Amino acid sequence: MIDLTNKKLLETKFAEDFATPLYPILADMYLLEGDLTRAKKVCEVGLDHDSTNVDGKYILGKVAVAENKLTLAEKWLKQVVNENPAHFTALRLLINVEIQLKRGVKTIQAYINHLLQFIPHDEECLKWLNEINASGDWVDSKTLPDSTAQKTTEPIIEKSYEIVESMATFTMVKVLKSQKHFHQALAVLEILKSKGRDGERISGERAKIQQLIKDSKK
Repeated sequence: MIDLTNKKLLETKFAEDFATPLYPILADMYLLEGDLTRAKKVCEVGLDHDSTNVDGKYILGKVAVAENKLTLAEKWLKQVVNENPAHFTALRLLINVEIQLKRGVKTIQAYINHLLQFIPHDEECLKWLNEINASGDWVDSKTLPDSTAQKTTEPIIEKSYEIVESMATFTMVKVLKSQKHFHQALAVLEILKSKGRDGERISGERAKIQQLIKDSKK
């Protein structure tokens, strides 16, 4: 089992194979240390050798936010969300970026509602919707469901959430991997991450799946 907290080991793995699925973990370490240049370089090199690694793109989005390059951050985060709709951490960051860039209400609400489909009653999402609703010159009331519509659709959303929750287990990840449903397995890992499950195990599983995706393209 690779120690994912050992920066020296990750640097060695990256030097041996620029396409290693572990490189986003190394880049994130550099980012947390404030070394934006090195974090960006690792991701750029990694993506040159494996363009399918969405976490590499996510880290580039975070670097762009740290550099206050919000339009660039938006570009990377949109790619992440499009390629993995269940990458909730990227989705949250994208919503924040879209709000700062003052993007259209319908666009922002679409992202918020997508997140609410998986995590109903999410406090941050509801806070965003309340802020939008309070800004009369910004909100398009026609796009906000009235109380009747909310009451009608709520059971459907809850049911969808229960299904996702019940399926989000490491056993399900194993099953999906065996069936070669790699992207669905990544989505389940994101749900587990949002529930605060074993972060080190999730990172390890994600790295293995990303390697399987890479191998399947050969």
